[in-house]
Amino acid sequence: MSQAVTNNKSRVHQLPNSAYIVETRAGSVLVNCPPETLKNVLAFGFDPPQIILLPPDIPPVTELGSSGFVRHGINYASVEFMLYANFFAQSRTAHIITPTDHQANRLHLILQETFEGPVNLDDYGEYTWLNQECRAVSFYPSLGRAPNHYDLCSIESLESGLGGNLGKGVTLEISDDGRDFIFLEDGYPVAAVPTAVQGIARPMTLAPARPVLRRQLTLQFIGGSDGFDPTGITTCFLAYLSNDVQTQATLFDTAAYLRLRLSNLGLSASQISEVVISHLHEDHLAGLPELLLMGDHRIRVITSDLIYKSLLRVLGALFDMPPVEVAALFDYLPLNPGQPLTIGDRTYEAIYAVHSIPTIAVRVNGLYYSGDMRYDEAFFDELVVEGILSKERRDDLIHFAEGAEILVQDAGGGAIHTTITPQLLKSLAEKGQRIILAHTNQDKLPVDMDRLGHQIEIASSGFITSWGEMREEAQDVEVIETIEACPLFVRLPFEDRVKLSEKAIIRSLEDGEMIIDHGSPVNGSIYLVHSGIIEIRNSKTGEVLQVAGRGSSVGERWALMSEDTTKGTYSVVAKGDVQLLEIERPLFLKYAGRLKLKEAFDRADWLWQQSLFKDLLWGTLLDMALDFEPRLLESGETLFSFGEPGYECYLLVEGQISVHDANHTQIDVMDEPAIFFGSRTTLYNQLRNATAKADTDSLVWALPAPSLQRLLMVYPHLALHMRALEMNRTGEAH
Repeated sequence: MSQAVTNNKSRVHQLPNSAYIVETRAGSVLVNCPPETLKNVLAFGFDPPQIILLPPDIPPVTELGSSGFVRHGINYASVEFMLYANFFAQSRTAHIITPTDHQANRLHLILQETFEGPVNLDDYGEYTWLNQECRAVSFYPSLGRAPNHYDLCSIESLESGLGGNLGKGVTLEISDDGRDFIFLEDGYPVAAVPTAVQGIARPMTLAPARPVLRRQLTLQFIGGSDGFDPTGITTCFLAYLSNDVQTQATLFDTAAYLRLRLSNLGLSASQISEVVISHLHEDHLAGLPELLLMGDHRIRVITSDLIYKSLLRVLGALFDMPPVEVAALFDYLPLNPGQPLTIGDRTYEAIYAVHSIPTIAVRVNGLYYSGDMRYDEAFFDELVVEGILSKERRDDLIHFAEGAEILVQDAGGGAIHTTITPQLLKSLAEKGQRIILAHTNQDKLPVDMDRLGHQIEIASSGFITSWGEMREEAQDVEVIETIEACPLFVRLPFEDRVKLSEKAIIRSLEDGEMIIDHGSPVNGSIYLVHSGIIEIRNSKTGEVLQVAGRGSSVGERWALMSEDTTKGTYSVVAKGDVQLLEIERPLFLKYAGRLKLKEAFDRADWLWQQSLFKDLLWGTLLDMALDFEPRLLESGETLFSFGEPGYECYLLVEGQISVHDANHTQIDVMDEPAIFFGSRTTLYNQLRNATAKADTDSLVWALPAPSLQRLLMVYPHLALHMRALEMNRTGEAH
């Protein structure tokens, strides 16, 4: 397609979350669908488009934290609520277009799992009755049955030739160079948008930061609303459950843009001990890919075996990876009904909730969380009469929450969520001392129910509540936690981290205040984000290159350089109210010497110049560079041989490495810099299944097994990259 595009400006509306709405004769078309797109569409006064066009898969192993539909931890095929808006609000079937058949097949799998639940009854094991229960909850009168994802949408690909015909003379093509989607009417191009995702998708709303006074049980809500509320954040909260104030928090479900939202609260992913996933609906799952691929450490996921198997299939389809490879990206802790899970001083119990797909309600240390439970005792009685619920099951549902200090109860209403009624509030009030209503955009109780207001609160973004005795916190705990959230400084012994926290200077900045200004003198200090968010911007274009939160650091490069190099090369700006920990240059250099940071400087700079690492902070690259061991190879030298143990993996810096199988047949050649190889056998302590030799004088950086394990714990996106790389490599050099 080489014809010029006209009327582009009048046809194309760009939303602030890297999505577009294109006006055509066949109706409006949504291009790209990151999480919360429906909220953006409604907030900007658009009707939800019926046609949704998804971007191509990102090319394998080209960007860290990116694979399949996911870019930097953000899922750009987050279509669930756009489908709900079309089907339930406008009684119509949405039309989804994917560039390839492979994407269409994966999207079918995702929607099947997230909307209908596992299709294979064998997955339910002893809980086969749960499938029937979910169907009863999902019953849709106009269909006379529970709807499936085929009722909600059709999915066609451009590759098949079917996806390009939008009707009414409107067609869709990809430009010859693959860079643009071209919209045509009667054969004439009328609009174009890039096929590649542009910019960084961001949320409309961030929870306000409020002081957290820790008690025996403290809850901090990132969000308490639903997927349709343009001004609210979906239900997601942190629970501080331990008697030890320094113990990490438990995260219940994962709202979209989670890293940014945690940062705005002055938190980092490294402060999360484990993540409880109640079920796989998008508003409870959207932030999990970010934690897996872009978090500050490897996470632990708590859910039931049934939901876990479904989760692996969903993530596998999102990342375009086999479920077994996805399973290696995080630690799974099973929580099944009747099988309590104990972690330290926290004991978790679960029951399957009444919902449209398998969902767990959870109890732990005085906290009860319903998940998206439809809690309705009269409805339970009806299901008993119909033979769908046993009396024992009904009793388990009614009594599971009894005795909890705080009940977090879904209050979304409708057929598949809990509806607020006087009877409901009375029943809940008899079960727990305090009730928090979540998953609702209501901000107060109905007038005829406010007599229970002393016991009942409604969660909102940033809402905090607590119960029990106040916990004593040392004044410097927060500063130490920030230092420990920085991978570079957590390498120091604890006593050094304490000394560093005592000498760090807390700086408060307002929105837009410059931290480092391109071209202006810098003082050589380094800065750790203590609370809030900072933006790293291209000084020439103003483009936001990176967004960083608590524990992220800037300024190391200037601090390590000579005194006469005093000017920044990019701008760092406060986004909202921000607190920084400033570590002045003499103090930083003292600890830099102990960590041997200057020795790793050139390696960090080399990483900085590689496109693979372009989205990482320089301080992150410095931390990574510390673990690499340079190794020079002469032409013809063997790096490793078939059948040897795999004690280390490698990063190619320069030269050429060829890989040969057991029969000495060449199966791969690596001649591009910044390619990892040999990681699988190193991770799993296996024997090499190939031989690697230097074809020319070459330089590789070796990463011994302990360092590789640490690297993958601290930077989970590298784990995905390495696994995807070896999956895509012909003749894996294991």
